[in-house]
Amino acid sequence: MLDGLVDWIGKRAFGLVTILAFVVGGNVLWQIYLHKTTPLLAWKGGGFGMYTEPHAEDRGVWVRLRGAEGGEALVQLWPETAAFSTWRDMAGVRGGAYLAGLTRSAERLRFYPRDSVSDPLIARLARVRWPETLIQEVIPSDGTVFNPATISLEVYENRFNQTEATVSRNLVYKRSGGEAGQ
Repeated sequence: MLDGLVDWIGKRAFGLVTILAFVVGGNVLWQIYLHKTTPLLAWKGGGFGMYTEPHAEDRGVWVRLRGAEGGEALVQLWPETAAFSTWRDMAGVRGGAYLAGLTRSAERLRFYPRDSVSDPLIARLARVRWPETLIQEVIPSDGTVFNPATISLEVYENRFNQTEATVSRNLVYKRSGGEAGQ
């Protein structure tokens, strides 16, 4: 029985190797296509799990603050803007450290954003008195700060579409304080 199987494989070895080469080559081409058209990074070490990590360097983290009178402010937490950096620098030692911690937490959200990471960040964002330079004329819901239920975190990714030669900004993750039950 085993001899018959070995003879059968031996007679068809060239064809079987050719089929295997096409399967492996097709998989590599498929992974390259996915790398260029989806939020996945390039091959990391070989194997068939090639493109499994998101393009975190192309992501930005934003906080959406809904005001008492229906207005909304969208503030970029990561990468840090010049206006946010100026505010952090003028906030003093303790305030600056607190704001720097917020941006570090926002930076961590770029890689595999999860509710367990964003919920504590939303709670910390609710303690901040936002300057008018960042929120324009949006009036905070709880006097000087925003209620956690009116705060949401959003992670956007810039993607290049090769066929249309355009860059689009796509929402990757969104979590609001109301969802967190805070």
